[in-house]
Amino acid sequence: MNPLDTLIREHVTPVMEAAGFAKKGRTFRRAAPNGDHAFLHIDADLVDPEKFVFEVSFWMVPLPSWEFAYRDVPNRTAPNASGALATCKVIPPDVAAHQPEEEGYFRSRWAFAEPDTRDLCGRELARVLTEEAVPWMVRLLDRGTLLAETRTNPNGELVRLGDATKSEILLRIDDDPVAEVSTLVDKAEAEGAFPPLIAWSRTRLARRTTEES
Repeated sequence: MNPLDTLIREHVTPVMEAAGFAKKGRTFRRAAPNGDHAFLHIDADLVDPEKFVFEVSFWMVPLPSWEFAYRDVPNRTAPNASGALATCKVIPPDVAAHQPEEEGYFRSRWAFAEPDTRDLCGRELARVLTEEAVPWMVRLLDRGTLLAETRTNPNGELVRLGDATKSEILLRIDDDPVAEVSTLVDKAEAEGAFPPLIAWSRTRLARRTTEES
């Protein structure tokens, strides 16, 4: 078995499964009752011949975001990270980082030498997942929480994918009062928002109105 897969099996899978995530390959998925999804991805980086280097990231996929992104695709599959509304890198502590002195993009890379530091890296990853990343992912499965956190710091650790107007519409469209969301959609149209988003939103709101009457 690839040493990275061994690390995942021994250290990551127990943490993720205990938190209600299902595993497929190097991806872990948890679905909320309303169809929203959280994904954790582990991706290898072939950048160092002496170490196994990889990145860990999570992706939040509210169902409206997925359905809008694939609105023209018949028989679309179950949600995956391509429909994400926000994403975040899981940053390693110095002891498990490929370049601990780096302050930019590459600081997100985890690394271990096989077999010397694999277990150390795995234990640190399990700890960060248990203490920080997984609880945060679970909280963000609540649309109100996701909206609040992408409003507060949209390009910090949690990166909003898309503009603020689109994000707010997609996160409010199924749960907030129809009249309030309709007003938001009208304002977005007046400000030149993406026309397919406006049309799709009005159709979804009209369906809600019919279902709730």
